[in-house]
Amino acid sequence: MTDAPSYNQAKKSTATDRSVGSLASQALSVLVSRRIGKPGELSERFLSALHRASCSPDPAARDQVVREMLGARVSRFDIADLYIPEVARRMGEAWCDDGMSFAEVSIGVARLQGLLRDLTENWSVESRMYDDGMNIVVLMLADDFHTLGPMLVTSQLRRLGASVRLMLGRPAAEVKLVVRDHEFDLILVSVARVEKLAITGELVKIIRNTMPNTAPIVVGGPVIYYDEDVKSITGADHVSNDIQATLAFLTDRIKSPGSTASEI
Repeated sequence: MTDAPSYNQAKKSTATDRSVGSLASQALSVLVSRRIGKPGELSERFLSALHRASCSPDPAARDQVVREMLGARVSRFDIADLYIPEVARRMGEAWCDDGMSFAEVSIGVARLQGLLRDLTENWSVESRMYDDGMNIVVLMLADDFHTLGPMLVTSQLRRLGASVRLMLGRPAAEVKLVVRDHEFDLILVSVARVEKLAITGELVKIIRNTMPNTAPIVVGGPVIYYDEDVKSITGADHVSNDIQATLAFLTDRIKSPGSTASEI
């Protein structure tokens, strides 16, 4: 009789894994059909117009560009997933080339984030936990200023049917409480700067020692493009900025629990 609780828990865990694996597989199919995050031929005219509008303090300028894009049959999905990130990337390049000041880039990206919220408000729901869905938490470290990426990932995952909790710049103590009290199926940590890798590793340890299950921890963000062994430094299960690759990793991990971590 003493083995019954652990047996029942194992059955519950197996059933949950199968459900999550099925959901991840369904999400992958949707990704393929919707082409999320896979840029095709972007209009240089609209990219330039959106860039100029995001540098303007007049919100009507951004609204006008969006109306023109929608009129040209550029979908809201593509504006959010492709055009906004590309404009943000170009702003970053302009700062590196002394074409924009840090303040100008910060304000421009903040305006792009506002546009992203406006575009996605009808797709995304407030973070809430479902008994029968895929539950994901997206984390960004405190003082690691790059909120556009985590917001975009959150929007994409919610559109794929996941329940996502977005925690931007929250202290480790709060993160610890959240992962302790919820059984997440996937934990995503976005990191921008190399100097944040060590503290990210500490956060990964805290999460692993606290969470009631063994959800995979994936590190992404601008930091993975530097010449650093992000996986080894942070101890993450997987390193990627690609949602499709991350969901494929989740599916493979459920099928083969002993598989090793990877980097894409």
